[in-house]
Amino acid sequence: MDEGAVDKVDVLVSGAGPVGLLITLQLRRLGISTLIVDAADKASPNFPMYGRACALFPRTLEMLDQLDLWEEMAQQGWVNPDAGATYYDGKQVQPLADLTAVHLRGTYFNFWMNLRLKYSEDIFRARVAALGPKVQAPVRLVGLQLDEDAADDYKVRATLARPDGKSWTVRARYIVGCDGARSAVRELAGIGFDGAEKEDHWVRVDGVVRTNIPDARSAYIRLESKTHGQVLWAQLDHGATRVGFALSPELYAKYGQHMTQEDAVKEAKAAVAPFELEFDQVDWHTVYTIKQFISVKLQDRERILLAGDAAHAHSSGTAQGMNTGVHDAVSLAWRLAGVLTGMYKPGVLQNYHSERHGVARHLIENDKTIAELISGRRPERFKDRPEDNFVLFSEFIHAEWDFTMGMGISYPASLLNDVTGSSPPIGVVPGYRFPDAMLQKPGFRAAGHTVRLHEITKYTGKFHILIFAGDPRSTKVQLGKLRRDVDEHVGRFQHAVEFRTIICGRGPAHGECLGVEPFGWAYWDVNQSVHGQYDIPYKRGVIAVLRPDGILGFVAPLDGFERVVTYLERLIIPRKPETMINGATADIGELINADENNLYYKRINGQDVPESVEQGTVKSVEGVRIS
Repeated sequence: MDEGAVDKVDVLVSGAGPVGLLITLQLRRLGISTLIVDAADKASPNFPMYGRACALFPRTLEMLDQLDLWEEMAQQGWVNPDAGATYYDGKQVQPLADLTAVHLRGTYFNFWMNLRLKYSEDIFRARVAALGPKVQAPVRLVGLQLDEDAADDYKVRATLARPDGKSWTVRARYIVGCDGARSAVRELAGIGFDGAEKEDHWVRVDGVVRTNIPDARSAYIRLESKTHGQVLWAQLDHGATRVGFALSPELYAKYGQHMTQEDAVKEAKAAVAPFELEFDQVDWHTVYTIKQFISVKLQDRERILLAGDAAHAHSSGTAQGMNTGVHDAVSLAWRLAGVLTGMYKPGVLQNYHSERHGVARHLIENDKTIAELISGRRPERFKDRPEDNFVLFSEFIHAEWDFTMGMGISYPASLLNDVTGSSPPIGVVPGYRFPDAMLQKPGFRAAGHTVRLHEITKYTGKFHILIFAGDPRSTKVQLGKLRRDVDEHVGRFQHAVEFRTIICGRGPAHGECLGVEPFGWAYWDVNQSVHGQYDIPYKRGVIAVLRPDGILGFVAPLDGFERVVTYLERLIIPRKPETMINGATADIGELINADENNLYYKRINGQDVPESVEQGTVKSVEGVRIS
């Protein structure tokens, strides 16, 4: 067997595009063994340059930041400017305000970034290789079976083959298909792919250009052409620009699917006329047919999962392919890892289909309108409107802006998103992304001591329980009860949750201000603005439970932790409580400092047992909890 070619693994990932790489990266970080394969060896120095997906929208950037990928990607990307213009046949017809900055709140990523797929994948691939076997490529999936009678949990049997004809069988607990619109996983599993191939054909050309288009590298530009419809002008990484346009039926009859580079450049020049355009270098060009399909299910027979283009295919009209794929990857990986490690119940993974399939349906419906407008046709919904297509396009984009940017994507009520059981109401509804906010670390000088809420709730595969403590002078009684309730119950869920405390005010020590031991790490909300941002009364506070993917799952009052326990019991497989020392775990008999003298002894089952007198400390001996 070749190097890296294993025969037994927790998860087999088919497809090493951005979605497959991100899923593999997350699974490996969470201790799951993976094998990732791809039919193309894109890491080879002989593999041709490719462009493909490039635009990364704000919610995607937040997710990449949660995965500690944003900083490296930002070193190469092109960040969109604040404003731009639309030109029709060379004349400016309307200013183009940047809706990202205008409409998006509660984020520090109120912009988008262009970075071509090749460079994103290079970064992801290197991170994956640092945690385990590199991508196996070129390797194709040629066979897939589920062995329901397997003696162990490795029920997936996949046959993999190299170009030289060598093949081998891999046994896995799960397989994830991230292998594109022609997914071998989906086809071998017999999962339906509903939709249609359209008669629209679009062209993309990447390269280094010279032009007299105003602010061609420093403003967001949209071009409208009588002959080529809406023309894409996208500033890319490494000084390159992408020009895109639709082929009219006449142009497609002339060039066909195999349009040469020379012809693509020629038509790109015609598309931006009367502006001038010269290509000093062409990196990549493509002609592709618009398809709009959706898989009938994203999970099949428990063990087969789909994500990215394998689950949904559409045009690149609003650059949703990679963005939606990143959402899929982040939504799926923590669930799969949690089920594999015995942390989460099966329903958590089963919920992946209902959440992401609904988003994919919305995306496909949007794409039907977008693709027709870009291709120069009039969608049925706009058939009686007299305006030009570019006006209707702007109107539609404005209406769907939050969804397109990813910030408006939400999920319906479910076992994960407890809408009816959550109270008191706050400014975020369960099922929605929890906005970012600026907090202060310990210290009296704000400069250099601030931290974003998203930075203290990084991706760990665990739920984050946020204790918005309010003003402790008003919430003292509730905090005391909460401390007792947490100490009583949290041991069973310690493996799957992390606490953070947010306190209104500022002081020399969190515990002294709270009057109880903090719940996990604590931070200051100096002027109550963070509580106010979430519509949380500072005199009452609240408990907010965030899912591992940053979506709000549940809300309870400070003195209602028993309701949080009920919520967690639906999702988490409890474990025997471990010894806890001020919120940290330790082996029986292990003390933080052997010379401590702030201990007294208590008789439990005939044993002399030390117990700290510090408030909030709970220990256990041989499974007996002491309070």
